[in-house]
Amino acid sequence: MKKILIILFAILCIPISGFAISLSTLENNPNRYVKVSENSEVAEYLDTYSVKSIRYVPPYYTLSATTYWVRYTHNDILTISDLYNYDYNYSMRSTIDKVISEMNQNDESLDFEEISTRVENSLRENSGINNNTTILSVWRLNGRLIKNFSSGHSTSLEIDYGSFGYLTAQAIFKTYYSQNF
Repeated sequence: MKKILIILFAILCIPISGFAISLSTLENNPNRYVKVSENSEVAEYLDTYSVKSIRYVPPYYTLSATTYWVRYTHNDILTISDLYNYDYNYSMRSTIDKVISEMNQNDESLDFEEISTRVENSLRENSGINNNTTILSVWRLNGRLIKNFSSGHSTSLEIDYGSFGYLTAQAIFKTYYSQNF
């Protein structure tokens, strides 16, 4: 009877530990969890296995993914459900093409520095990406669950060129389509 109880207890614990996320899990599985960005307070990891296409109607794309924000200052990890909307009319490639076309129409010299400056300015005006983020759970760095959110806290925002969100959107797009946005 004692052995049966031990086996049942072990079986019941498997689903709980199967969903746990820890810093060592993120760091020790680089093929699945790709570090997208990092600063002194936060590191963000993309679960490449979670990337899914929600909408494919070129030039419009919507991709979803799970990301993990390791907040060193809070000693925790946020599990986040991200939904990114892309308008390829504002992608890097499309923006470069538009800038070069405009410069050609105006008989301007195709100077690399000038093209780069204009492309960056255009992307700063509109990156072509917006996002909806929902926090799903919070974990300690060692993988102990702090809190699950049944309805999560959602925020929507336009993504600024060069921001953490922009780097994440780029990583998600490249993971799914094997090319930069």
